[in-house]
Amino acid sequence: MLEPRAFTGCKLMNELLRRNLLSHAIESYQIGYLLLDSDLTIKDGNQHVRRWLTGTLPELIGKLVTEAFPELIGVEDILTGLDASSDPFRLEEVFRQSNSSSSHYFNLQVARMGHDRGELLLTTSDATRNALQEQMLQQQRNEMQLLSAELTDANEKLSYILDRLLPETVAKSLMKERGLPKPGSELIREATVLVADMRDFTIFAEVYQPSVTLDFLNTYLSIVSQAILDHEGSLVQLVGDMVMGVFNIPVDQPDHPVRAVSAALDIQQTLRGFNARSDNRYPNVSFGVGIATGPVVAGYLGFQRRFRYAVVGDATNIAFHLSSLAAADRILIAETTVAHAGDKIDVQEKGEFQLKRRRNLIKVFELTSSM
Repeated sequence: MLEPRAFTGCKLMNELLRRNLLSHAIESYQIGYLLLDSDLTIKDGNQHVRRWLTGTLPELIGKLVTEAFPELIGVEDILTGLDASSDPFRLEEVFRQSNSSSSHYFNLQVARMGHDRGELLLTTSDATRNALQEQMLQQQRNEMQLLSAELTDANEKLSYILDRLLPETVAKSLMKERGLPKPGSELIREATVLVADMRDFTIFAEVYQPSVTLDFLNTYLSIVSQAILDHEGSLVQLVGDMVMGVFNIPVDQPDHPVRAVSAALDIQQTLRGFNARSDNRYPNVSFGVGIATGPVVAGYLGFQRRFRYAVVGDATNIAFHLSSLAAADRILIAETTVAHAGDKIDVQEKGEFQLKRRRNLIKVFELTSSM
């Protein structure tokens, strides 16, 4: 058992150690403090609090703490109401502008010392580093969000453009894959090609102003194109007054000949209905349609600096020439398509024709009724 004198000496040593550790912590972390009376007047302070004061420490002794820290104006009742068991009152990342125009931040805390009406201790600690790091992180987050929004907008615009320049499946594949398209073959398959060509377009272009010609071209081409899309065909070309669609490219469609014939019928029926409802703003027009089935290659046609998606093969040429040969509002079909469609379509044989620049004759049929 310790003697009273030894116990007192141990207690003094512990108190001295505690004070030394507290002093070391205050100096190491540059903790500032103000000692406040119960009425919030300043009694004392240390050197580290001076950098945050709105005046000098000697001038502020005996004055209210709100003159040293205007941020505390309006919370006086909260401060005087603190007791020894209350959580300290805190303000975090309070801003101060230095003489060099640089930004500094500090955390402030007020706590009651001792009994309920005892003195108050205000402490400050430098929070500049954390505040600037948080600002930098927030700026980076904002920049990332802005970049993400810009990328999303760019992707949406790119998707919009590709969907209107390429068949839908091809456009989606390009958006998903990392590789870039290049001229050359991508898919070889039997397909059915549909070509719809406007009759008498040259006369319309001569009579109407170019802007009006463009408007009515877009109106009628949209009718033809929509009929192809409604039967899940792929739009390959819109050139002048001609539309070319293909079925079984790039998605497998075992019934592609029937789909093409159904789309052709919809083209003619929709055009007739549109012309009947026309308000004479545009001329009544009609299309000749040609359809052919055969092996084709799908890929990008052109050279490295300018190319487009295309479907190339004998069936493409035949469908094009049949569309030119077809009278207004008529649908001519190659023998290959009739053979594939079988009894699902009603046709009349028109005979064998020598198509332009083609050596062999081709048997041609005309669609005679709806399916």
